[in-house]
Amino acid sequence: MTADKRQQLVERARDLLSKQVVHWEAPAPWAQAQDESSSYRQLAVAVRQALAGDLGAIPTLRRVFGEPFFARTNSHNEYGLASLGLALLGDRESLEHIRGVMPINLNRETRPLALALLEEPTDLTPRSED
Repeated sequence: MTADKRQQLVERARDLLSKQVVHWEAPAPWAQAQDESSSYRQLAVAVRQALAGDLGAIPTLRRVFGEPFFARTNSHNEYGLASLGLALLGDRESLEHIRGVMPINLNRETRPLALALLEEPTDLTPRSED
């Protein structure tokens, strides 16, 4: 993958995350009070950290895959947020979890994008002109 193609993918991932994270930042309509310790709020904070390049978000983003009921909804969109956040942070250790995400709802777009960012090597070697 060329550096330009990779940058396009990164920009697309960042745009998707920026648009989606607001749904987890706002109090859930079905919750009486969504405090700072709620798993949905923690996921939103971790996504914002990933957008800022903060590797400290990785453990929280991984919790979406490994901890039962952590920020879990019927839509499964939280897997897409976590996948893209981990991909932006270059967390190749999460590849198997991302590969296992069901391609439904938002994940139809986020899963292949996250996999492309993590699986495809980047061709950053300068091309010699003959």
